Amino acid sequence: EELCGKGAKQIGFDQVDIERAATYAAEDADVTLRVHQVLHPQVTREPGLSRIYHDIEMPAREVIWRIERNGILVDSAVLAQQSHEMGQKIMALEAQAYELAGQPFNLASPKQLAEILFTKQSLPIKKKTPSGGPSTDEEVLTELALDYPLPKLLLEHRSLSKLKGTYTDKLPRQVNPQTGRVHTHFAQAAVVTGRLASSDPNLQNIPVRSEEGRKIRTAFIAPAGHSIVSADYSQIELRIMAHLSGDQRLKEAFAHG
Repeated sequence: EELCGKGAKQIGFDQVDIERAATYAAEDADVTLRVHQVLHPQVTREPGLSRIYHDIEMPAREVIWRIERNGILVDSAVLAQQSHEMGQKIMALEAQAYELAGQPFNLASPKQLAEILFTKQSLPIKKKTPSGGPSTDEEVLTELALDYPLPKLLLEHRSLSKLKGTYTDKLPRQVNPQTGRVHTHFAQAAVVTGRLASSDPNLQNIPVRSEEGRKIRTAFIAPAGHSIVSADYSQIELRIMAHLSGDQRLKEAFAHG
């Protein structure tokens, strides 16, 4: 961020002044080597850690790198169609919200929202913002949606707007023109449970429970003559628990299906 800035004014690393870029790159390599010299002897002293590092994490790194480089094929035409359909739905939801509120208002403005919900419609205030005003966050709207129609509609509008902005509008723009694919970044050691984390774009948090989320997933396709295969462990935590505990009844339960 010091070199490239952040937000809308951020520049690419290739646009940074060569001397500043060289200093940064050299320091990056130097600091990494120093950390390695401290940590690697500690890892190698522990046989278990050493095995996980050398036999599991490092080989997995090569596979993950290949997945990132290969990227995933996206059907931009399908996403464009979905984007158009979502836009129509969002406009219809806005019209319904205006009708319920008795006036047009900006659905993305917490201030206007608070005025409609708590001043005009006298809905109960569930919690306050740090500045002392009534909160209109998702938790509050979810609670109010159980009893009132407008908050329920606002939640639906938020959900669709987020999907449209994050995926159907944005994903086609993130397709690499040279490969025709989207290339996410997988962080191998960022999540405490050991799972991968995906970013730029995050391909792991596309909702699966909503119909729109499931539709977006259909835009990820296999090239001609190939298939996308989905695989999942069956009750992996319980199986590990049965193995580690040696509990006879638990082992029998799995052994007999």
